[in-house]
Amino acid sequence: MTEFQITDTRDEILKILEERGAVLQKDLWKELNIDSSKCSRILRKLEKEGLIKRVEVVVNGVKTFKIIPAGAEEEEEEEELDLKAVLDRMEEVAGYPPCFACTEIDCDAKECIKLEVWFLSKCKMLS
Repeated sequence: MTEFQITDTRDEILKILEERGAVLQKDLWKELNIDSSKCSRILRKLEKEGLIKRVEVVVNGVKTFKIIPAGAEEEEEEEELDLKAVLDRMEEVAGYPPCFACTEIDCDAKECIKLEVWFLSKCKMLS
């Protein structure tokens, strides 16, 4: 990639951020049609210059970065929890390991009977 191409790509990144406010790094390099390592290098330079912030996030179990303009504050999604929302969430986590609702402070997963029972029930479902 030539210096001219890097400058163009850099300008494109800043333009995308100006329009959207934030973008995932993995989406950015795909959209710009460049490989991930080149995108990372450019983003590191932009971050060093104080033009962007890279915030580590996990999306579908994969680590990536959310890229935001340096002046922008990361928006926290606030949600009003009412009884219906709580019940909906309980349905969403049904079937997940009991650790999600565990209140044991000194729990050892290797010794947890609730986790063992959950695991064995899942194994029965698979067979």
